[in-house]
Amino acid sequence: MTRKQQRNGTRRAAPVLTWVLLTAATVAALTVGACALWLPDRAPSVLSAPSVVESAPASVQEYSGTQQVNVVPTVSGNRDLLGNASGTVTENWANGELRSGTRAYQVNDRNIVALHTATPLYRDLKVGDKGEDVRSLNDELGRLGYDSVPQSAEYNWNTGNGWRQLMVDVGNSDGVAPEDMDMRLSDTMWIPEDVVNVRDWTAVQGSNVQAGAALGMVPGGLVKLAIRNGSPSDKERTLTVFGVAAPLPAGSTEITDAGLLAQIAATEGYQGKTPEERAAGMDAQLTLNQAIQTLRVPAGAVFGTDGASACIATGTTQSPETVPVRIITSELGASLVQPEHMDATKDVHDVLIGPTLATLRCG
Repeated sequence: MTRKQQRNGTRRAAPVLTWVLLTAATVAALTVGACALWLPDRAPSVLSAPSVVESAPASVQEYSGTQQVNVVPTVSGNRDLLGNASGTVTENWANGELRSGTRAYQVNDRNIVALHTATPLYRDLKVGDKGEDVRSLNDELGRLGYDSVPQSAEYNWNTGNGWRQLMVDVGNSDGVAPEDMDMRLSDTMWIPEDVVNVRDWTAVQGSNVQAGAALGMVPGGLVKLAIRNGSPSDKERTLTVFGVAAPLPAGSTEITDAGLLAQIAATEGYQGKTPEERAAGMDAQLTLNQAIQTLRVPAGAVFGTDGASACIATGTTQSPETVPVRIITSELGASLVQPEHMDATKDVHDVLIGPTLATLRCG
């Protein structure tokens, strides 16, 4: 290559190099400008010190108390029915069931009355006798509508008169004599409930029976249903088991009413479960008889909890006011409470939360 050609090549390369350098400078300037455009002129608010939430809204909520619960049954064992009379059975009225205050069978033409008393009868009684068996007899005579002195542990003239009336009604006419006011044990058969189902009955007409011998058997039955881990309420509630609605008085967590228990035991749902399944617990629904107005607050607003008693705070952090409440229930991070001395629907709109509560006392 000649010197002239080399000089021409150098002149052509110079503009290219100049364009490259200018382009690089422009890109650098634009990049710096873009960075300046996007960089904030101050720290973002999300990086500032967090604020402390010290209050939260409270709202009114109607509470029906509906909840699913588990109920556990108590079942009695089989019980023998013992006769107190000896002789020949001349009549029999036990057709699978015995009811307190009605005749059960007849021995030597004397009618035997089935009787349920809290304390089983075990002796003859006359005016002047005292004891828990007498109290139970007075109570049952009164329940059946006969003359007596309920809750009295003394067999007095009223008791004797009521017993004589019962004997007349069941067909023992020799009890009409005014002077015959004694209760003879042989005229009775004790049964464990007001109404019982009877199996294996042997006191059929023409058979011979002995006092103290078993004449039949009452199969074990449902005697109680209790809510598992149930908490008593000062409100009346209803417990529904297999479609049977049973009233639950205030302060109670179990059903002991024999009639209601018999209805529950007769349902397909109860009959369809094995003894093991029943013992494991059965599903039921619990509801308040009357819905109540409650205050819905954040769970963190409740402090000083002692059982169902607790407190919430209203006002400001500088001037807080402690409000005693009763905890009704908790759900989804909130608590339903009832203020003790104010109207929840009018007086409480916000509650305090956060560190302020640690400085307050409840009660």
